[in-house]
Amino acid sequence: MTVYIRGLEGKLNDIRTILGTTTPQLFPFWEATGQLVTGIGIGDLVPRETAGAAEDLEHDFAPLVLPCGLYSYHFHPTGDHHLAGIDHADYSFAGVGGMSLGAWIRPNRVTNNCIMAKYDVAGTDREYRLWLDAASKLDFEMYDDTANASEIAISAATDITLGQMQFVVATYDGTAATPTVYLYVNGVAVNDGSTAETGAFADFIPGATPLTVGCSGVTATPTFEFHGRIALPFITGKALTAANVADLYKITAPMVGLA
Repeated sequence: MTVYIRGLEGKLNDIRTILGTTTPQLFPFWEATGQLVTGIGIGDLVPRETAGAAEDLEHDFAPLVLPCGLYSYHFHPTGDHHLAGIDHADYSFAGVGGMSLGAWIRPNRVTNNCIMAKYDVAGTDREYRLWLDAASKLDFEMYDDTANASEIAISAATDITLGQMQFVVATYDGTAATPTVYLYVNGVAVNDGSTAETGAFADFIPGATPLTVGCSGVTATPTFEFHGRIALPFITGKALTAANVADLYKITAPMVGLA
């Protein structure tokens, strides 16, 4: 019997296949130096520090090589370290058939820790954010800035463990009037799919806020900055199924050293 060992490119292909063909973006974090984090899809990310200045990865993000050869990056609120993306229509999900986003995280803090967002409170330009909220729960917020209203899904318990690598995912089914949003930790759902509505949420309102990793807000004034490590963040215009999320976990767990 011939045994085939699937290499890094094969695994990345498998991840992309699961994410689908509707505006998928995966940031493998295969860079350890420089001021550009290239993605597979639309747009790249730029390492940023205080006041939005570009910063070399090797100076403040302490790239740590993973077993697969990719890297995790370290984020620290001191210095406003985050990754700044772009504003692009493919990162706005009004009127589409759903969306999903997620990443591997190893948090050094489990409160007010934003993983990925397109969400600027100060500029009244909010769309969504995946974060660890003030109660240390995994939280996905969708915002309608025209109505000043939101739909928020929150994990049933404090499911995030300080200092451990965990795979977190949020999925939205695209039904704005009665949204179903599932949150997953390590491939297992940690909520019942329901959301809490504040105000009359109608749908996302596409805005000009950039996609950010490791904070919300904009480059010059990041907020809820992540403290800890992040690896393999992704976002896609597809409502991933529970089976999809479980498969992503099975593929990526060995990549970060958990299998």
